[in-house]
Amino acid sequence: MRPIGSTDLENCPVSDDVLKRLLNATLNAVSDVGTQLPENQRAALAVYCYRRAHFRKLGLSLARLCSRPALVREAGHAGEMIHAQALSAGPVPEFERPESPRGGKPPVSLHIV
Repeated sequence: MRPIGSTDLENCPVSDDVLKRLLNATLNAVSDVGTQLPENQRAALAVYCYRRAHFRKLGLSLARLCSRPALVREAGHAGEMIHAQALSAGPVPEFERPESPRGGKPPVSLHIV
């Protein structure tokens, strides 16, 4: 387990190419890329992504592919919390609808059909 203030948390545990593939993939396709990584690297990447708000969904998707012990080894108690959140989030939908604005009206699109 690494200390929270460790500079290793700032370094992505995978190459830029792998991270770019994951970010460009749909959340369902993450498992295809994620399962190609060794579990310790996958757990490190799940924690790395989870700790960044803009990558949090990716982190949870990767955490679903990890065992609880691997996440605990990587992040201690935080790994347990990430594992629990990943399991309670349920299956990842094929696509996500944008949240409806206040009042429940659908968003307006300027796209011409």
